[in-house]
Amino acid sequence: MVIQLLQIHESWTEVKEEDLGDGGWDRRAYGLGESGWYEPFTEDLGKLFKSLNKEYGRCVSKVYQDAPDGVADPVGWVFQKRVKQSDYKPSYLQETWVTYRQVKE
Repeated sequence: MVIQLLQIHESWTEVKEEDLGDGGWDRRAYGLGESGWYEPFTEDLGKLFKSLNKEYGRCVSKVYQDAPDGVADPVGWVFQKRVKQSDYKPSYLQETWVTYRQVKE
């Protein structure tokens, strides 16, 4: 019997945006870390999304992966929130990319 398990992977970045003065923006993301693949507390994507939304802030995008048939399949979400720091600046924009996959066991 083949069992499919849900796994997720999280990547955290600090996002910096700078106005270039000519109508354009320079957007850079600096890696803060990543989780590696692990099994979340639930297999329900709706419950998982709500939990991640509460922890990582508002969802600003979905993550897509091109499938062999040419269709882009949703495989995750991108969340953003302001994070306060105590050392040298008041806050920064944290972006968290969460991707999910089904793994056969």
